[in-house]
Amino acid sequence: MPGVTGAVARIVTRCLSRSGKHDNVRHEADESYAAMIEVVIPAYNAGRFLRETLLSVAAQTLLPDLVTVVDDSSTDDTVAVARACASELAGKLAIQVIPNAGRRGPSGGRNTGIKQSRADWIALLDADDLFAPDHHATLLAAARSAPDVVLGFGDSTWFIDREPGQRETQVASFFAQSGVASLPQAEIASGYLTLGDRTFPAMLDHGLFGTSACLFRRDAALKAGLFHEAMMFGEDTDFFLRLSLQGRFAFTRALTTHKRVHDRNLSQPSNHLAFSRGLAFSYVNLARRTDPPPLNAAQQEAVERALTRVMGVYLFVASLRGVAAYWQAVRLAWRGGRWLMPAHPRHLVRLARHSFAAGKPAGSV
Repeated sequence: MPGVTGAVARIVTRCLSRSGKHDNVRHEADESYAAMIEVVIPAYNAGRFLRETLLSVAAQTLLPDLVTVVDDSSTDDTVAVARACASELAGKLAIQVIPNAGRRGPSGGRNTGIKQSRADWIALLDADDLFAPDHHATLLAAARSAPDVVLGFGDSTWFIDREPGQRETQVASFFAQSGVASLPQAEIASGYLTLGDRTFPAMLDHGLFGTSACLFRRDAALKAGLFHEAMMFGEDTDFFLRLSLQGRFAFTRALTTHKRVHDRNLSQPSNHLAFSRGLAFSYVNLARRTDPPPLNAAQQEAVERALTRVMGVYLFVASLRGVAAYWQAVRLAWRGGRWLMPAHPRHLVRLARHSFAAGKPAGSV
């Protein structure tokens, strides 16, 4: 690929130095040596957003060693846009475009990028989101604030483009909306905080950060099992919960990411049923977890409480969608040991009422 020679040479030099074959370039005291960062961008029909997304990476005060765009069988100009940016930004930013093996969704795209990476640190970026200029520098410092930290995260804004040139902020601080700012926290280093043992139960209750607003150790992600590729919704929460069992998360209140809100976001209200199922599926798997490291007693108790809560939400939403959706929810509830929840009269009455209304001929009384 034209223009990536310098960046690729840096990666090769670092890999050689680790193997002892290029000792004259190894500088253990240099912090940049261990800061090998790769940005992984799963992309499906993201052509209209991707150039601005890649330009936000190129604007980093600490540039990554490589950006990998994983194309998920797009039918628009996603690949063409990515390749054009690779040429445009040559000499400053190394961009490679690799295909997914068929349509595998965001989880598959992220896993493809992480598996083929040789970086120490992975920064995920959704193809429609934007990094703030200090994303990498700020989050790398957070992730290095203590030896046992495996992930650093920061705050985000949410924005929407009303018309060309008219950008409106919808959420000024995700931390303020999610409640992260009010949770008990401890300072690890100046300006860097952790929720410590509270991270896991806090993530069960609500999202703490956006997928594009973090930086994590690649080796810890591999140990955690990466993203569950059967999940299209709630897969990020599922992954971060498992990753938190590998070490502490550190965070900064600094703004690191801008999340774009648009008509094709997976978080649309129309996907409420799928999101509810995704969380219930994740929590059932956590409750039945046998992989190391095992949950401790407090974590197991937190999972059981959260599972009861999200299963109730899932059964509620499914009861509004008809018998087929409800039966799917029933089977997952039974798998999670919630045998009696689907038989609660309020769910059954709601299911009957909505099934009857759906089956009535148009205009009938």
